[in-house]
Amino acid sequence: MRDEITRVRQLRASKRHAEHLAAACALAEAMPDDAEARLEAAYGLDRAGEERRAFVHYEAVHRLGVPAHEHRHFTVGYGSTLRNIGRHDEAVAVFARAVADDPDYPPFAAFLALALHTAGRSQDALATLLRCALDAARPDAFDGYERALAEYQRALTLDTGE
Repeated sequence: MRDEITRVRQLRASKRHAEHLAAACALAEAMPDDAEARLEAAYGLDRAGEERRAFVHYEAVHRLGVPAHEHRHFTVGYGSTLRNIGRHDEAVAVFARAVADDPDYPPFAAFLALALHTAGRSQDALATLLRCALDAARPDAFDGYERALAEYQRALTLDTGE
């Protein structure tokens, strides 16, 4: 069955989304206790906009144990799916924990900003996204305005008590 997981991953990597979705869901059904099979189903369903169905698989992966090599992608998919199904505070918690544990991975901060915005915390979202942009930008990307933007970001953070 490991060969089948490899084949399903290759379908996803080659952007054959419809084939990936069908194969991944069949694999997850055949191997319900395999975290990698369930994760492929979650990714496929998530990509297809079927977040509620994807959530079932993400929860199973969470329970079974997230493979170490998939931790970052799992976290983004799981947190984003929580946000998309209306579980905003949980999404914020997932991404806030991810940023704290792995601050050098910009997607965590970007998705945290989206979750904060969806949760109605727009000022926190703006501060988070501004910090993310400043951290990820090449030197002088903001044409010398880095200091000013950093001060605005700090002020936004102070205004919200973060």
